[in-house]
Amino acid sequence: MSRRIRNRRGVGGVAAAVLVSTALVAQGGIATDATWNDAEWAHAPATAVGTSDCAAAAGHFAARGEGRALSGSLLGVDLDTIAEVEGVTVTNNGERTLHTAGAPVSGLEGAFRDPLTVNALTALQLPLTGLLELPTDNSTGVVGQFGQARTDGLAHGAGGYVTDSGGIDLADEQTGGYPGLATLRLSDLLNSPLLGDIGLGSTLSGVSDLELEVGAVAGEARLDACAEAWSSGGGTGSAARTVAAIAADDVVAGLERRYLAASADLRFASPVVGALSSELNALLGGLEGTVNGLIGAGGVKPGIESGVATLLNAVLSTPLLTLGSVELNTLTAQIDLAPVRSLIDTGFHDSGGVISVDAASGTVSIDTSALLQQAYPDRVGDGLNGLPPNTNLLADPAILNALTQSLTEALTEWLGQVETRLVEAVDRVRITSTLSVNLRARLLAITPFIDVGHIAVSVDGTLADLRSNAPGTVSTEVKLLSGLLGALTDLLTKGLLKPVLDLLLNTLLGGAGGVIGGVVDGVLPAVANLPSQFAGVTAPLISLVTRVYTGLFLSSVLSITVNAQNAPASGGPPPPDWQPGRPTAPPEGRYEVAALRVGVLDGLGPNGVRLYLGRASVGPGCSAAQAALPGSACAGY
Repeated sequence: MSRRIRNRRGVGGVAAAVLVSTALVAQGGIATDATWNDAEWAHAPATAVGTSDCAAAAGHFAARGEGRALSGSLLGVDLDTIAEVEGVTVTNNGERTLHTAGAPVSGLEGAFRDPLTVNALTALQLPLTGLLELPTDNSTGVVGQFGQARTDGLAHGAGGYVTDSGGIDLADEQTGGYPGLATLRLSDLLNSPLLGDIGLGSTLSGVSDLELEVGAVAGEARLDACAEAWSSGGGTGSAARTVAAIAADDVVAGLERRYLAASADLRFASPVVGALSSELNALLGGLEGTVNGLIGAGGVKPGIESGVATLLNAVLSTPLLTLGSVELNTLTAQIDLAPVRSLIDTGFHDSGGVISVDAASGTVSIDTSALLQQAYPDRVGDGLNGLPPNTNLLADPAILNALTQSLTEALTEWLGQVETRLVEAVDRVRITSTLSVNLRARLLAITPFIDVGHIAVSVDGTLADLRSNAPGTVSTEVKLLSGLLGALTDLLTKGLLKPVLDLLLNTLLGGAGGVIGGVVDGVLPAVANLPSQFAGVTAPLISLVTRVYTGLFLSSVLSITVNAQNAPASGGPPPPDWQPGRPTAPPEGRYEVAALRVGVLDGLGPNGVRLYLGRASVGPGCSAAQAALPGSACAGY
């Protein structure tokens, strides 16, 4: 008989796993099977289990299922005792169902569902105010809590982003439309007088508004008490199921634990970040001021006049014509820095999406999911999901290396983009200018020079045009003084000096723009090689991120654990408060799972912080006979 039961259960478990895996692959694999154990069935006596066939288990088993969206303790406040965040706990003793909260779920035996109700949370006189922000409007029940316990020993619990039937909700996985669940204000928390002096002065120096922003999370657990009883040689109450055995080996038939963790991102503000924007804006302001006051900038007017004079003197080869003077009459310029400012005011990130920096607001955001994938590309393929039980996300120096590399990449690429737009803006500076080239001539080598007129030069074009002497940017016009002797006029316009005059005009057409462009270039602030120019600003930012990360995570001040479980079959050890022998440890036979656990100074015990988000538990499960015994694990069901 037990062989037939085993085969039926095994096929059912495999089929369920295949269906779950297919659904997860089709929707991006955002949820993951935390544990599925299918142990060999033992031949327990029917009298101990109460039935010889789990297909006819109704009325023979007691079960318990619980779901909580938020659980744990915050600065000495036990969240599990607060009505506003009460979860749903359902028990069944084989005959009837009890539940703590929620409404029945139509079509599901012994199932109850209740949304997280936090509308009154801010009114509570507790140290929660300002530390933990939860969604104040959950009227649609997006953040749900589900519990189920059936007379046949099947228990089901789920908390967080779950469906009405207690499954993990994958509806928004493809669109990325997951709602946020909670924001933990770490700056206020770590500076709380209730924690005392924990020596974080250096770590948090220059840092404000440090927050952990948690997206959609969900935990789900199922337990078949009949399958567990047959596999354990007589059920939860037997001597074989000791606390030590559970802690060492979580081989329990009929147990399944899963979780969803969409995101858990860090965010903080610092003047060090804002220095990026202020330094760049200072550069832009200096550039704009120089362009607007170009003609008055030091050396511009004499530089252009002497440059044009040198240009023309180089081609003068007759003693009958000379330059009287070169005069810069007007010089105006316009620069459009809007594209550069738009880039400075827009946040930027590395190619992997690990770190985002908003220089304008002075904030940094770290995507822990992308960070894990960056640090372990061969081991982490689905962000925060698919991880072994009790994965402590950030307590690894390798992740710090990935973080600093991502930040360095982001800064270098962003400054390179700013530099490109800045160079383009300088190239597009519109310059208009007028000059007068005054000419003097004489009839014979022995006669004196007299003023005969000037060449009016007009320049109009972008700085890039002028550098390249683009055609059409420079025009000239010869204007002779009236009342001159006809012989001088003929000499300039028709006589021996006409070729020299033509050469001067062509030289001006071909070279005046280049002279002006070169002088203007020389007075503008340097806009190339910004990454190296701004090392004095970027290096402190990299140092800041390293200091914050090291002080929080590598010093065990803050821990973020994904797929938190007690009695895991694999993975890391359970959270400190779930370890066997601790006052807060789950009772023997109860199996917990939480999508995320946030711990702050776990060594402080009840005065610290341990938050469980998306939590579910099932068990203990017992035979109906065992549940009726005083002091049994299922007493009170």
